[in-house]
Amino acid sequence: MRKVLITTSLIAFLLVFFSVTQGAFAADNVWRIGTIYPLTGPNAKNGIKNFDGVKIATEMINEAGGVLGKKVVLVSADAPDPQAAASEANRLITNERVTAIIGTQSSSLSMAATVVAEKNKIFYIETEGVSGLITARGFKYLFRTTFSGSMMATQMVDFSAERLASKLGKTKKNLRLAIVHEDGGFGTSTGKGLQARAKALGLNVVATQSYSAKSADLSGLILKLKQAKPDILLAAQYINDSILFHRQSKELRFKTLVFGTTAGQGNPDFVKALGKDADGVLAGGIPAEISIKRLGAQPNKDAADFVQRYKKTHRGEYPNPTSFVGFGGAWIFYKFILPNAETLDPDKLRAAALSLDIKPGHGVLNWGVKFAKPGARNAGQNLYASAGINQWQDGHLKLIYPREIATADLR
Repeated sequence: MRKVLITTSLIAFLLVFFSVTQGAFAADNVWRIGTIYPLTGPNAKNGIKNFDGVKIATEMINEAGGVLGKKVVLVSADAPDPQAAASEANRLITNERVTAIIGTQSSSLSMAATVVAEKNKIFYIETEGVSGLITARGFKYLFRTTFSGSMMATQMVDFSAERLASKLGKTKKNLRLAIVHEDGGFGTSTGKGLQARAKALGLNVVATQSYSAKSADLSGLILKLKQAKPDILLAAQYINDSILFHRQSKELRFKTLVFGTTAGQGNPDFVKALGKDADGVLAGGIPAEISIKRLGAQPNKDAADFVQRYKKTHRGEYPNPTSFVGFGGAWIFYKFILPNAETLDPDKLRAAALSLDIKPGHGVLNWGVKFAKPGARNAGQNLYASAGINQWQDGHLKLIYPREIATADLR
């Protein structure tokens, strides 16, 4: 009986030893990267598309031989809300032993997950969350590959002063701007960015108004704007309040060129609600669509491969822009950061990321790669990333800027 017990114990020990050593051997021959995305819940639609981009980038790099001869293996987590994002970040770090994470699509999820990652000194790539607060906390191990909300606001004001003014027969000196925003975190931060950039350029802001996105009547706000007589209205709104605002503006005969954001004016429900009245309205933020025709040689080749693979797995559908930025974030990590670090050690990944200075047009899509240094107000932000400017044209939201990836001209 004792011999049986000893034999059983020995077999059990050997099985455990074999599984541990096999796991260690496997982990030593692949790059295990954590991912956190909302794959269920209210943000799942965009979360899945963003993650699709990461998965295709992983497939592409692995088929090309991996990174430094080792394949990438994704260890995935679903984060439908901020609490889950924090919990899953902790699980990936504690149980799965990952030292690098790619995520998170949503700003609120990113704010939660990156706190856990930073506390544990884990390298983190943010692929889509744009809130300025993400990179305003002075984190050492957080790097955002896409644009920020303040970069979007700056682009909106610059485009207004440089392109829209001339279209309206105005100069920067006599251009009249008005700024309106909902009073939540998104609207307030974007509104501040718009005001700051307009002031820096010396532009004439004739009115600045805030309101609650839950308001059922915006007529008082619209009448004040009507009295100010702006040439261009810059707006940071969500979808419901943007629809209400445009409907009541029409009723009150308030006519001006409206330049909103993709959170409101760029939402597909906007054109469904307003029909032809949406034509001509602009929306800054995530590109509605992307053309790769004008990209440089290598970015064009990489993007074309991505598009082909996406169509093959999505019934011929052209990639959603959210998928493009997911691909872009992962591609920057696989092609530029990890090869330079030669390890998943967070400090070496951090040093590799901070050493990059790849000019726009030579990185991925139309982006370059240069991260803001430690001590900067936006430490870890990719300074060479750019937002897009879209315009409703004949019922379709067309990308008109940047020109490298634009699908239409300004009307």
